Amino acid sequence: MISLSSAHRHINMLQPLGLVSVALDRGLGLVCGRDMVAETSCPSVDSSLKDGFAVVSTDIDDAIPDQPVTLRVVGSVTAGEDMAHLKVGPGKVVRIMTGAPVPPGATAILASEFARIEGDRITVWADARPGRNILYKGSDIQQGQLVVQKDDILTPTHLGLAAAAGLDGISCYRLPKVAVAATGSELVWPGEPVTPGKVAASNMVTAAAELRALGINASAVLLRDNLDRLRQQFAQLAGEVDVLITCGGVLDGDKDLTLRAMEEIGMEKIFHRVRIGPGKGACMGKVGSTVVFNLPGGPPSNHVALLLLALPGVRRLMGYRNPLPGKRTVRLTEELVGQENWTQLVYCRTGEKNGARSAVPLRGMGRLQAMAAADALVEIPEGCGLIEKDSTAEAWFL
Repeated sequence: MISLSSAHRHINMLQPLGLVSVALDRGLGLVCGRDMVAETSCPSVDSSLKDGFAVVSTDIDDAIPDQPVTLRVVGSVTAGEDMAHLKVGPGKVVRIMTGAPVPPGATAILASEFARIEGDRITVWADARPGRNILYKGSDIQQGQLVVQKDDILTPTHLGLAAAAGLDGISCYRLPKVAVAATGSELVWPGEPVTPGKVAASNMVTAAAELRALGINASAVLLRDNLDRLRQQFAQLAGEVDVLITCGGVLDGDKDLTLRAMEEIGMEKIFHRVRIGPGKGACMGKVGSTVVFNLPGGPPSNHVALLLLALPGVRRLMGYRNPLPGKRTVRLTEELVGQENWTQLVYCRTGEKNGARSAVPLRGMGRLQAMAAADALVEIPEGCGLIEKDSTAEAWFL
């Protein structure tokens, strides 16, 4: 049996999976596997920031409402349009739309509200200093500039930046293939009748949903308490996926066959049992190159082990540098009792109180209800027997 921090050290030793090139519309939430540089500048030409007129600044230096200047309009240009035939010179302007390329000879863009157009003439009553309302080529992105860094977790704005930089794909760590196997002859598929003595496989549903939030569509199976059958099915699953997560069968009862079956197909244990409550029965191992997490079957134990062990392992294979949930300091609204040689995790709901983040332990409700209502797990670390009311503690945010 090892500590939670030791278990996390083992998980952090996992290596990310190989790199694949991913189209931008498929990259959200993936981890960039190498530095990506811009293939083009943005904007690709000097362009207008306003609807208005491309002018020579010196033509309107003295323009004021009482002494306007009249200039001749020699053409117009919109975004994406070829303006090679246009040129701005003394006394001449070009009508221009936002995003359009700045015609040769122009030194500024005069916004429309400072001029009145009549036919091919405009009357101007304000100046426009050199560079006014011009977005110069490469002012957002320079060709060859680093735009997405290795280990960045790709957000919508990362993907938009990559698109503006002329990229059509990003090199990312590939998503792991994952299977979730719930074991137990008492289990039924969600939606099937729950007859006396039967239980819906809620752990499997929770695990699959957590994986879906990472962009992974895991396969899910229900397996019965039969050693020969478990051995056969685990061997088949381990050969098909990068990560196998099992739910149930990790204790020492007559029907707790998961670990026996895993051992018989050659699983190399990395750790077995972690000094956490709930969740102590968790095991991590490998069958060949497949990473295996054997989680307990009790819902809180399964959930805590999933959040703090299995999902960090999956995120590590995805390339996350720090695969653990976020951790913050909270102030407790109630006293919490721990154990000297054990890390206790308590489901809590957090909120703001007197300018600080507070945590309310979710006691006095059903286990599954507390799991659904919680947004954090307050940690009572090993060696801490008591955290008093109004004291601070560390919490893993879900």
